[in-house]
Amino acid sequence: MSTQYNSIQGPYDYIRKKSIALIEHENIRTALAPYITNARVLELACGSGFYTYDFLRWGATSVLGVDISPVMIEQARLSGSSPVGTTPTSVLTDGKSVDFLLADCTKPEKYPGAPFEVVFGAWLLNYAPDRKTLVEMFRNIAINLKEGGVFVSITVPPTENPLESMNAELKVRPPPEGSGGLYYWLNEFVEDGMYFHVKGHTPVGDVDFDCYHLKKSVYEEAAREADLKGELRWGKTEVPERWLRGEGEGGASLEELRSYGDVTNYGVLVVKK
Repeated sequence: MSTQYNSIQGPYDYIRKKSIALIEHENIRTALAPYITNARVLELACGSGFYTYDFLRWGATSVLGVDISPVMIEQARLSGSSPVGTTPTSVLTDGKSVDFLLADCTKPEKYPGAPFEVVFGAWLLNYAPDRKTLVEMFRNIAINLKEGGVFVSITVPPTENPLESMNAELKVRPPPEGSGGLYYWLNEFVEDGMYFHVKGHTPVGDVDFDCYHLKKSVYEEAAREADLKGELRWGKTEVPERWLRGEGEGGASLEELRSYGDVTNYGVLVVKK
């Protein structure tokens, strides 16, 4: 899995204060609500901790955050003054523990504390370049997930035509603002979808990274192959009413906010084991 986030941690965190990132946060809270109370959560690709400590506020009893980027995970640690290492160490937050572990989330590995009731991954699956790697990602999820547990993920919009999806976003939310400060272009087609670049400009530097958008059917088939056999469903960007009333944070225009109802910015994948 890529360590390209090492060099963009500051600009990336700036972008994550935009309206669409905060709306994503609300959508994930809704998706997790039926599962998170008293759950132990494994957070794959935890980054700088955008979600980590909120899992505890939403009802989880503990969180293990895993990421390959030492820069990102150090920022996550600082957010809650939590230790970090190649083996997890704990800090208590109001009686609840948060641990961090440096590891590659694409490689199947049973983590300390497994199996977990909930596995979460924000912008994880979009780093799989092909079906084989995606199956390995899902296997990592499956071996760390309790029977009857749930995997929840924010990822690229579910579609059989990734290029069409990207072009639709560019049409309704063109550069430089794009979708919450980010816009995209095609690098090249790959067998199961496309490889694309993400760009954003901020006062603290530019966001530049590359990732993949595979076909919806490939994500679903890979999950099943990795033994995630339970209910599978997709959600999309849902803008809460308070943003549409002009009461939301992040600075998005009403035009941008309304556009997400027509052209989604992301998919919310929920799969039970």
